Amino acid sequence: MLAIITNIPTPYRTAFFNILNEELLKLNDSIHVIYCAETEPGRHWEFSPQENKYLYTFLKGLHPEFRNFYPHINFGLISCLKQLKPDWVLLAGSWNAPATLQVLLNKNQIQCPVLFWSEGHFDAQVRSNKYVDYLRNKILNNIKYFVVPNQKSKEYIHHYNSEAIIDFLPNTVDEDFFSLTFQDSKIESRNRKNLPLDKTIIVLVSSLDQRKGVLEFYDAFKKSNIENLYTVQIGTGEFYDTLKEKIAADNLSDHYILTGQLGAEDVREYLIAADIFALPTKSDPNPLSPIEAAFLKKPLLVSSKAGNSKDLILNNENGWIINEIREEDLIKNINKIAQTDRSHLEQMGEKSFKIVSASFTRKKASQKLISFLQKIKK
Repeated sequence: MLAIITNIPTPYRTAFFNILNEELLKLNDSIHVIYCAETEPGRHWEFSPQENKYLYTFLKGLHPEFRNFYPHINFGLISCLKQLKPDWVLLAGSWNAPATLQVLLNKNQIQCPVLFWSEGHFDAQVRSNKYVDYLRNKILNNIKYFVVPNQKSKEYIHHYNSEAIIDFLPNTVDEDFFSLTFQDSKIESRNRKNLPLDKTIIVLVSSLDQRKGVLEFYDAFKKSNIENLYTVQIGTGEFYDTLKEKIAADNLSDHYILTGQLGAEDVREYLIAADIFALPTKSDPNPLSPIEAAFLKKPLLVSSKAGNSKDLILNNENGWIINEIREEDLIKNINKIAQTDRSHLEQMGEKSFKIVSASFTRKKASQKLISFLQKIKK
């Protein structure tokens, strides 16, 4: 059995865990997911028990909040692991999470290999000083096995632990849901969402906050060649009202709209209607939204600060990587979109689909993880 310890249930992890469990069942094995909490502030999805096709446990505990840091202080984690007697433990939280520390301090009682699923990289590092760095180094050096989603994360781990044994485990999405069917139509989706048929549509899906670069993108957009461009910004956050006021003041409602927070079905419909997906993030370990867009055959405009940008965009064949989130770079890339025929954008979208289909399906990721686990079985 593989015991996975993670903070809360999320739709994308649930979809992956379901397939991982299916693949392990073929080998007379399984997973058991241990959740530290049911939800966290800012998470907009609900837990649906019927969607979890694997065994799971919710731990009891305390859940304080410290400026966007949510340490779950759980009771009974080690006793739960002793009862399960897993063959492996996979830590799928942050390096400084209380659950991570509990497991590492009690490795002798658990008596099985411990792996750490790390998405961190230097561009996504939130806190860094000599004291934090010292603790990070001590903790990561106390772990032997790692799985990471991209090359940036591998380099990050090896910086702190040169002897780490690392394999790749790309983050996945529900590719069945985020894939085109014969019933899907860009024109019909645009009509249903009252979007223009004659413009190149850019869709952004993210929280509207400082980290996601949404204000910088808007300010660059209005200075670009936008005659034939139209942007749909999906999401909510601290800058929602600011963006709304800017759009009204600049009289750009014919070129830029805010949808607010949407459910998965509506997000999918807007992505189908889009010509290209954009993510101008200033810091993101391993964003999932560009993977979802790629499965829907969209070219990508993604910041270099996204951990998986170089894994998703190859030689500008299916999009562009924004070097820095500054006006000059953003305008240059937005103008590239404006100058590219929509038919060519469709060809680029086909390339996006091939890239994610080759490496980012849940089944392939599951099989890769299982292969790694079998190599390190106790």
